[in-house]
Amino acid sequence: MIDNDPRHKKVGSALSNLGNVLFLPRSWETSSNESISGRSHRLGWRSEFYIDLLFLIVTGEVDHCFNAYMKDYRYSVSFLKQHYIRYGENSVRNSNGRREP
Repeated sequence: MIDNDPRHKKVGSALSNLGNVLFLPRSWETSSNESISGRSHRLGWRSEFYIDLLFLIVTGEVDHCFNAYMKDYRYSVSFLKQHYIRYGENSVRNSNGRREP
């Protein structure tokens, strides 16, 4: 997936992903590729309102958390499609290392 975002947005996204797994509770409920905003939307946390308000005031973006969630989702789908195309469906292995049908 080609990401045309400028460097400062990529750095902000990376810091959000790091903060998500480093500082927020229940790190087992997330992945290292999920942003704080996307996770707030997905889990319906109260922080979604405050994050959305902050981004509305600072950048003028409406529904920031929903947009972040959708970006996380699109990234995941794109990654899976690339992996599926590159390795094929027969490359999927279960936890024992055996190929699944």
